[in-house]
Parts: sequence; C-alpha cells; structure tokens
Amino acid sequence: MTGNRNGSLKWQRYEAKYVISETQAAEVRRWCLDHLPPDPHSSRLAGFEYPVVSTYLDSPSRELLRHTLGKQANRYKLRMRTYRRPEAPTTGLPGFFEVKRKINGIVQKTRARLSDKAGEELLWSNDGLLGKKWNCDLTTETNMNEFLQLRRRIGAQPVLGVFYRREAYEGHSAERIRMTLDRDVHCGILAPPTSGQRDMWWPTGSRGVILEIKFTNSYPFWVADMLRRVEVIRRGVCKYVMCFQAADRRARQGSGMRRLST
Repeated sequence: MTGNRNGSLKWQRYEAKYVISETQAAEVRRWCLDHLPPDPHSSRLAGFEYPVVSTYLDSPSRELLRHTLGKQANRYKLRMRTYRRPEAPTTGLPGFFEVKRKINGIVQKTRARLSDKAGEELLWSNDGLLGKKWNCDLTTETNMNEFLQLRRRIGAQPVLGVFYRREAYEGHSAERIRMTLDRDVHCGILAPPTSGQRDMWWPTGSRGVILEIKFTNSYPFWVADMLRRVEVIRRGVCKYVMCFQAADRRARQGSGMRRLST
C-alpha cells in the first residue's frame, strides 16, 4: 500500500467483514489496544472515532449496485469521501475520489485528493472533465483520470450519501493489519449546491457494529484467536447497499421521496 489519508494512493488487500454487538465490539477494542495503536487520524479523538461521509456515484440503471447485489466476481464502486459530519460544511475540506475494485476476493483502491472547490465541481459536473489539468501530482492525475473514465463509461452521477462513525486501529508491520468498527450508519439524499435544497439524512435502522479487518496477505495469529474467542460470524455487508435499501424502504412508506430503484 502506498500513500495515506492525506493524499493520493493505490493499494490492494483482503477484507473480512462482520456485524457484531456492542458487547463484542468492546472485546474487539480490548484486543486491538493490546496489539494495535489507534489510527493516527483518530488517536486524539474521543473513542478513537472520526466521522465519514461518502457520496456514491452510479449509473441511471444502478449498474454498480446490481453488480454488488449479484456478487459479481469483478466489480467496482465510485465514491467521493470527506471526513465530517453530514451537517458540517465542506468549506476547506478536501474531497477524496476513490475507485474501489473487488477482483476475485482481492480489494484494490485508488484515491485522489482534491480541494473543496475542485472536488465539488467534479462531483456535480455533467461534462466529465476528463483530461482537465487539476494542478496536482502525477499520481493524483492518474487516479483522477481512472475515476473519470469509469464514470463516463456508465454515465455515473451522485446517487446516495453514506455517513458513519469509524473507530480505527492500524499496525505498522509488513502486513499492515487494520481494524475498524463502524457505527451509526445514516443514508442521505444529496442536493446539488446550485439547487437551493438541503441534503436529507436519516438512520438506516440497522443494528450492530460493522467490524472490518483489512490485511495484505494474512493476519496475525492473535486476530484468529480474537475472532474465535469473541465468537463472530463472517458475513457480507456493504454500506452502499444497506443505505440504498433503507432509502427505498423510506420511499415505499410514503415519505414523499422518489424511489431510487429503477
């Protein structure tokens, strides 16, 4: 893995996901504190948590969503991520444009950091902006062009917002083990800046804490011991799918929202 949250990067790894109770999450935290330091971005925050807002892009036919639901072996997601609460302004905050691929169980991700103004322009633009000079380094430009090419290929536009609070721990060994605990997942319908409307956010109603274990080749023995003792069961969970389904349920219940499905 190269790069970090403060810049552009490209990496690949494996991911294992679980939905656990708060009691189990407390046990996982104890194991992490014995073996992993808190993520450097959250080490000074209460509960080692930081907020995440991701804007997912998809085609009009929801092609990327359908590939995820169908568990297609080779698939990808397009999203722009900021580190804030939904009600917080984006002024001065960079946007991180990500292509997250899953290829036969291996997760690959490229990321490009843009300023708040450039990020907003790119997110809501309809012309694709492919080939535009972003006044950035070569890695950022390469990652941005990949994002834009995939976006243009399927005609993707912003579809849904996803918010959660992330508690994170990360080791610095060769394996780069990383564990995250995600809570309070909300879905959002986002309004373009020029629309004069406000974003709408509400909880998904999902129960439990999402545990993700991320590693490059294999995880240490203590992780396997922890999983056995905490008695967690691995399951597939995707926040984009979770939030999409929650938004669709809300529309079905007559909230006045337009359904997102086609």
